[in-house]
Amino acid sequence: MLKFIQKIPLTSIFAINRGCYPPSLYGPQGWISLCGNIQHRKSIHIQVSPSPCLADQCPTICVKTAKPDSEYTIKGCIKQSNNTLMSYGHFRSSSTGEIDPSQQPSNGGTYTGVDGAGLLWSLQFPVKEMTVLRVKGLDVLKPLHMDFTVHEGTLTAEELENSCAVAECQLERTFLSKDLECQEVSEGRLRGLIFKPPGKGPFPGVIDMYGTAGGLKSTRAALLASCGFVTYSLPFFAYQDLVKLLMEVELEYFQEALLWFSSQEYVDSSRVGMLGTSTGAIISMVISTMMPDMVRAIACVNAVHHHVLSPFLYKGEHLPFVSYDVDQFKIENNEIRVLNGISDQLNNATEETVIPIEKSKADFLFIAGEDDQILTTRDSAFKLAERLSKHGHHKHEVVLYPGTGHLIDPGLLPVSNKTRHPMSGEMLLVSGGQLNDHAKAQQHSWQKIKEFFKNKLA
Repeated sequence: MLKFIQKIPLTSIFAINRGCYPPSLYGPQGWISLCGNIQHRKSIHIQVSPSPCLADQCPTICVKTAKPDSEYTIKGCIKQSNNTLMSYGHFRSSSTGEIDPSQQPSNGGTYTGVDGAGLLWSLQFPVKEMTVLRVKGLDVLKPLHMDFTVHEGTLTAEELENSCAVAECQLERTFLSKDLECQEVSEGRLRGLIFKPPGKGPFPGVIDMYGTAGGLKSTRAALLASCGFVTYSLPFFAYQDLVKLLMEVELEYFQEALLWFSSQEYVDSSRVGMLGTSTGAIISMVISTMMPDMVRAIACVNAVHHHVLSPFLYKGEHLPFVSYDVDQFKIENNEIRVLNGISDQLNNATEETVIPIEKSKADFLFIAGEDDQILTTRDSAFKLAERLSKHGHHKHEVVLYPGTGHLIDPGLLPVSNKTRHPMSGEMLLVSGGQLNDHAKAQQHSWQKIKEFFKNKLA
């Protein structure tokens, strides 16, 4: 049974709290301008457009009528539930009093260099923690409102907390394009969310899954649906009434999901793909070997070539798997590194636990971060490709990203090199990645994924 949640009509809103300032401060475009120096007669403007825009699209950020050749700090801030994320960059205005982060470098802050998207992907938790963590619990049905403020001088994160802005505006970032439909899945034991373009279809479909953190994460499925796909964000444990533990998950659950999804009247069953990260990618590969005629294309993000971490149930029995050696974990400063606990085990693993990927008929895209600190995904990507080639299967591509860790999210979502994870308890799990490199990889890999499915499911 599908429960209709919401059909999203998006209107162009430039949401600003006008009640906080006198009318004279508002420009014709809805900008707020505050003059911080009475000797500087012209008001400073900041505009971020378009707004609203999809969360994987880069808006234009422009400051005008600032004091020429002067130092400014631009700050970005998102407040969601109990979380506040902040980014900032130090800029020098041009001789005409303009600042354009896509043309001018940030000389300090949460990112450096010329990057029009830097203030978006470098969002971090506030100064007291200043830890880069993954943004979790995003409600894709609600837009993210990001406030931009301009401050005179090159300010630190601490100084920005008490600084008075000389200009500000707000950007609305959405995960759903206009008229996209979202439906809740409650069909037998299947759960999750369906995102469907307007119209009857049938459309090409993609099942999207993540990994060992469990729960439901649907940002990627929502954004992919905006490209004309029906997407199914499929949770498989620790969500609603699903099983609580990964080791309780049955492979039959995914077979049921694929059969049910492909049978929907708005899905073209001859054009179904799968998208998975980590364990979600392993599941995608395994199911495509069991049901080879039903999966046409698979994008695997940081996958390995063996069953790892936890056994899956199939026909009532646990399948063989490669487990971590917890004695090889490294713990320091409340952070845990687990890569050493799996690398030797994978190198010594036998055919008993390998994924027989050659049984799949799907085309494959393997994406791997070369600084993955959770799994040996770089080596695994090559081994998966080699295994396919050895059996005469040549429709695959490997894309590697230097300086990139395990948590590759779509597009311009904040980058992360460590996270809170059920397997790490109160400690932070180090996932790897250099932030600038990881940010570039997220943007490039997301375009690759969208192009891959457009080409293979056309």
